[in-house]
Amino acid sequence: MECKSGTCDTEEHATCSCNCSEMECNDCGCGTADPVKMSMEMLHKAFHDAMYQVHVERLKKRIDANFGPGLDKAADAMIETAGKVWQSMLVQAEGKKELESKLQKIFSETNRR
Repeated sequence: MECKSGTCDTEEHATCSCNCSEMECNDCGCGTADPVKMSMEMLHKAFHDAMYQVHVERLKKRIDANFGPGLDKAADAMIETAGKVWQSMLVQAEGKKELESKLQKIFSETNRR
């Protein structure tokens, strides 16, 4: 696979010093991938991923502190409503099975005649 921008953001697509993919390095003649450059790129990406995760954790704490009681009520309402919907789906499925059973009996009796 070729990287359109010259460098790739995934570990699968390591880049060499000329910014071609490792698989293309034999074609460009540069030889091998630069492990120091690859490590720097991975550390850079890991830093930003970690920083994002820290922001998420901090926001989650504040959201819970500020909106927790309301979110709990909303979750309770969702569980209550979903439970009613689930029960109605079970009743509906039972009705369909009952109809299927009755039709099976009717058609099998008709075939016997």
